[in-house]
Amino acid sequence: MYSDSPDQAAVREAYESHYKENTFTKNRDTQYYKRWMRNADLPAPAVTDEYRAQHAAASQRISGAWKEMGPWSYDPEVAMEFQVQSPGACHVYTVEQSASDHTTVWCGTATAGAWKSVDHGQHWNLMTRDLPLTSVYSISIHPNDPQMVWIGSGSGQLWRTENGGSDWALCGDAAYQSVNRWYRDVITAPADSSGTGSLFAATNHGLWRTEDNGITMEQVTSGEFMELVFHPTNPSILYAIQRLNDSTVFKRSEDGGLTFSAGAAGWPSIGSDDAQKRCEMAVTAAAPDRVVILASGSTADGGGLYGHYVSEDAGLSFEFACCGDGPGGPWEAGVNPNILGWSEDGTGDGGQYYYDLALDVSPTDADRQFAAGICVWRTLDGGADWSINAHWVTWAGEFTHDRYTHADVHDIKFFTRTDGTVDLWVASDGGLHYSADEGDHMEPRMYGIHGTDFWGWQAGWHGPDVMVGGTYHNGTLIRNGSLYHWGAEDDSTGGWLAELAGDNYRGFINPGDPTIGYHDGGAFRFSEDRFDRISGLPFDGSKKPNTSYYLGEYGNLEWDPRCFQCMYSPVGSELWRTEDGGASWTLVHDFGGDKIISVKVSPRDPQRMYVSHKQSDSVWRIHRTSDGGSTWDLASLSFTENGNNNKPIYLDVDATNPDRAWCILTGTQSGYKVFETTDAGESWQNQTTSTISGERVISIAHQRGSEGGVYIGTTQAVYYRDDAMDDWLLYNTGLPAINVCTFLQPDYCGGQIRTAGTRGVHQAEFYAPSELLAGFMADRTQINLASPCLVDPVRFVDVSVAPCEGTTYAWEFPGGTPSTASGLDVSVLYENVGNHDVTLTVTDAEGTSDAWTWSGMIEVVDVPVVPEGGFTEDFDGDLFPPPYWRLETPGHAWEHAWDLNDGTNGVAQFPNYWVDTQGAMDRLITPAFDPTGMTGFSFDVAHQKYADYIDGLEVWGRPGGTEDWTVLWSAYGADLAVPDCYMWFWYDTDGTIVWQTNEVAFPEDWQSGVSCLELAFVNVGGYGNHTWIDNIAVGSPVGMDDVEGAEWHVFPNPTSGELAVLVPSQVVGSAYKMVDQTGRLVWSGTIRHQREQWALDLASGWYVLQVQGLTPKRLVIR
Repeated sequence: MYSDSPDQAAVREAYESHYKENTFTKNRDTQYYKRWMRNADLPAPAVTDEYRAQHAAASQRISGAWKEMGPWSYDPEVAMEFQVQSPGACHVYTVEQSASDHTTVWCGTATAGAWKSVDHGQHWNLMTRDLPLTSVYSISIHPNDPQMVWIGSGSGQLWRTENGGSDWALCGDAAYQSVNRWYRDVITAPADSSGTGSLFAATNHGLWRTEDNGITMEQVTSGEFMELVFHPTNPSILYAIQRLNDSTVFKRSEDGGLTFSAGAAGWPSIGSDDAQKRCEMAVTAAAPDRVVILASGSTADGGGLYGHYVSEDAGLSFEFACCGDGPGGPWEAGVNPNILGWSEDGTGDGGQYYYDLALDVSPTDADRQFAAGICVWRTLDGGADWSINAHWVTWAGEFTHDRYTHADVHDIKFFTRTDGTVDLWVASDGGLHYSADEGDHMEPRMYGIHGTDFWGWQAGWHGPDVMVGGTYHNGTLIRNGSLYHWGAEDDSTGGWLAELAGDNYRGFINPGDPTIGYHDGGAFRFSEDRFDRISGLPFDGSKKPNTSYYLGEYGNLEWDPRCFQCMYSPVGSELWRTEDGGASWTLVHDFGGDKIISVKVSPRDPQRMYVSHKQSDSVWRIHRTSDGGSTWDLASLSFTENGNNNKPIYLDVDATNPDRAWCILTGTQSGYKVFETTDAGESWQNQTTSTISGERVISIAHQRGSEGGVYIGTTQAVYYRDDAMDDWLLYNTGLPAINVCTFLQPDYCGGQIRTAGTRGVHQAEFYAPSELLAGFMADRTQINLASPCLVDPVRFVDVSVAPCEGTTYAWEFPGGTPSTASGLDVSVLYENVGNHDVTLTVTDAEGTSDAWTWSGMIEVVDVPVVPEGGFTEDFDGDLFPPPYWRLETPGHAWEHAWDLNDGTNGVAQFPNYWVDTQGAMDRLITPAFDPTGMTGFSFDVAHQKYADYIDGLEVWGRPGGTEDWTVLWSAYGADLAVPDCYMWFWYDTDGTIVWQTNEVAFPEDWQSGVSCLELAFVNVGGYGNHTWIDNIAVGSPVGMDDVEGAEWHVFPNPTSGELAVLVPSQVVGSAYKMVDQTGRLVWSGTIRHQREQWALDLASGWYVLQVQGLTPKRLVIR
């Protein structure tokens, strides 16, 4: 990986093989690997002449122009109020301020080119839109002419402009341009009396200079150079730092950079176990002969800060100034702090010093210095003592609230205006921050830099301006219409907010309910108030879809087209389905091999699905089902069809024809990019033409309501093609010349196509409008009148392919109340057993209509779900909440956890220590049951009060026919705490968990005369300590410690009639019965063996199997 020409596939195989056998630990190598693999996937900073001509032609088109959708910032005021861990919005490598005009500031980003501000950073504009340039690592502005600027790529070319960025030219001749270089530093020599000067470029392929503004480039010396600085008052002296294997070399020129001498007394000399590969260098007009060095590296005693070195004789000799007695660790606060690491006091080892490093010295006070790696540190005494200026975590550090800058700092720069005013800029993985008082206060100044690198992203259906995306470096960014500040047109509306932290991978929006999103933490509810934080919703974290930072291996959540709480998730090699929004899941199929990625369901046939499957590194397949996942067939491309190119596969399915689908191969192969099938994958036709043959295709989206219209996204651009076209059209008007289009999504509400990738989100009008296609979803498709006691109406929402403006909606609900309705979103009550059709007719503003009916969409039954006489729950099963239980979560969801001393003992947990719900009453609700003859219930609780925080637990009851709950039991604080229970029972095994059994009686009038009852276990969060509950017994107020065999199994399920039943030994001899969805008895008998083998001759449908003393199970017969 660290070699000059590493084999990407071999490195990946070695990496993944290692971590299959070893526990993953985040370290310098894993972080480097992640960036290295990602960069290897991104496009080279060059385009073909043909593409350049197509892009120029596209820029002249008036229709279909793309526009930015953000993010442009991260709503800093709200992010700091919420104490989001490390908020940011864009990844900035470098910043430069004009010496002759301080209002002109330039910055270079990691993925989005070079940006310019003419109002001192208040607003920014992209200046390299038409250049084949993404990564800008260095910038230099002519000292006397702010219109003359040079920008150096992170892996490419050196560019210059003489008119402030309106026009650009490559530096050097053809031979020079034939080599891509890492321009680590580009500086302009102080201008002489004639106003001209030299330009120097430190690159990984030598040190270069030009005397003609870059028309010709001359190599000064070979090697890998990292830093260049001129003496503040003597332009003849130029300092340089060269990397040489595991060490660095200081070089000094006394002839203005024509020649250099190497070496300086006191320069870091590495030991046999040391590595010192990087330095930052700074000088100051306040002490012209002082040269300050921030050296990073590692010794046997620790990695991070190697040393802080200072020269007082213009680089002839250096002294070790800090920290401790010598280079590296061991680290000690106040004595030898690692100022390049993560910790607040410098005691932590490591950091990312091979990646982030920055240093500068005040131009007015030579002892005032700022150094950074993860965090920004300062010294006021020349380096003898250091204190943290701002921590990378918003809630840590004494001054962070006023001085916050994002983690991973790449540049710290002081600039002096012509009037003597001093400005300070900090560039980091989160953007740009500015200080007008030399670091005592910092403020974000990145508004307008459109450079968020999305690793996951999706927008809403009827909330098209609701978006969520996981990002590289900047956590998860969310947009909620006009709610947040710093938007495109106005800094007080239409913006984005940073949430979570670090590298996030996922982003999905519920198509039927745009107030629900999904990120790396699970499901959440968008807030309606800017200063109310998004709230968590129930979601089993083990069922988050596969994801990766490899292009082509990003798994998606996929919805059943009838039900917006019903979705599929690819987890490892398994496909899972949920019908309650993600709280509980059932396994659909295990495909084996490595993993599955792309999951697509036909919009008109929920039984038809396609799945892409990575069987192994060299084998990718497509599978198809026509029965909702009960059986699967191969639908893969043959070796002849794909040209023997086994690459990651993304899929999409036609809007109306389940047999028509498209797939893309996301590799770098020539040709064999896009394929179409019209026979459900029995055969595939290559849709690749010479126009896209050389592109790397990484995303695909079919435009529903079109004649086969398909958009593809590449690592450069967007293309479009439909049935009337024989070639792909570059659909790029307004996009940068290189725009990595990782995601594509149509917005039918606004008639737009959207793309998200390394430059944020863009949108453009469809190539042609879609024809009207009616469609709708419900929050559920099955109702059991027996549970819960109070059955809520079914919520129906429109998801038609139709413009939002001017469209009307007419609904028909035979068997429901009301039977007809209008509007986007309606609720209908069902009280009659049976299967009920639903129809929606949509009519647009022109009077065109389309109708769609889901036949038998709503299935209503009336079947008890718990045994007569009582039931128990020990939470030892795999599902949570358990079958027929449910969650109501105004603050946070109850979770499934396991006893650390007994891995078979499951519990219901509320994580109060981690989550501050501010007193929200979060409910775990039992199935409905008939309490007739029951005296009460019992349950076990484990809790210990933490400090002065007060958590509460209540148990409520609610009979059928009433809306209000009755409190049956409650305990708070010390009353809830269980004597002698270990404080951290949920965290480690150093103490003993102690349970307390609580017995609660039902009110007498509930024991007769009430036919339906529910209980709710209610956490009242005080941000104190976790609460566990277990062994709930309803009907007999005793604990469950002596009850065995709560688990039993029926398989396969679904079944064609042949099935096995496995029960605990103590129920052998018990009666069983099976009822259909109407409650009619269809099968009964006595359990004779622990394992029963049955052959059922029953009609297709679902049934409930009840065994005396056990929780009923639902059985599906196909």
